[in-house]
Amino acid sequence: MIDNNVFRDVSYGLYIISTKYNGKNVGCVINTLSQVTSENPVVSFSINKNNYTNEAIKNSKKFAVSIISEKTKKEVITKFGYNSSRDTDKFENCTYQEINEIPVVTDGMCSYLICELIQTVDCSTHDIFIAKVLDAQKISNEKEMTYRYYHEVIKAVAPKNAPTYIENEKIDNKAKIAKSKENEQESSEAFEKYKCIICGYIYDEAVEKVKFKDLAADWKCPICGTGKENFVKV
Repeated sequence: MIDNNVFRDVSYGLYIISTKYNGKNVGCVINTLSQVTSENPVVSFSINKNNYTNEAIKNSKKFAVSIISEKTKKEVITKFGYNSSRDTDKFENCTYQEINEIPVVTDGMCSYLICELIQTVDCSTHDIFIAKVLDAQKISNEKEMTYRYYHEVIKAVAPKNAPTYIENEKIDNKAKIAKSKENEQESSEAFEKYKCIICGYIYDEAVEKVKFKDLAADWKCPICGTGKENFVKV
């Protein structure tokens, strides 16, 4: 039996992979990047096959890696981590530079790498990309954001396509939602706060003047776009 929580003990960082595909800037958040060699540096990382960025990298062959810092705005992480470049311009209102015709996200980042794809390895639900580093530059001296920091400080969870996604998290939070509904019935007149388990956004009934339970069934989180089912009372 595999305890998926053990994988939380493996050290991870957070990165934005970005490229240009069919004339459009494309990118997503990853957390599996590792350095393979030091001389003539090579890196590797994985991306879910369902991600549009996966398709983009296979076709463009060249891409950038921006290393996320602890000072990176949550909005940048949620935009690149919980939306698809198929239908969202993730670079809108985001600071980036065009370097060698590749969009490089610089908004709150530590550093960036410019890479060229060497090989793609099929790994069931994900592809592993192996690439050589063509350029590497510092952007700031901020501390890089670890995945533990992402979970424990920002209080966010992995999106479903992430290699570190744990199904039990979703199950546990469904139980919390059910419990919050029971408590809501006991104090229906009191204003409550509800937290998005995906991005951490807080819906405050006292501010919004609308009960969370009275929101439309198709209401979405204004930050990450998830539905009401992924909110818990806090």
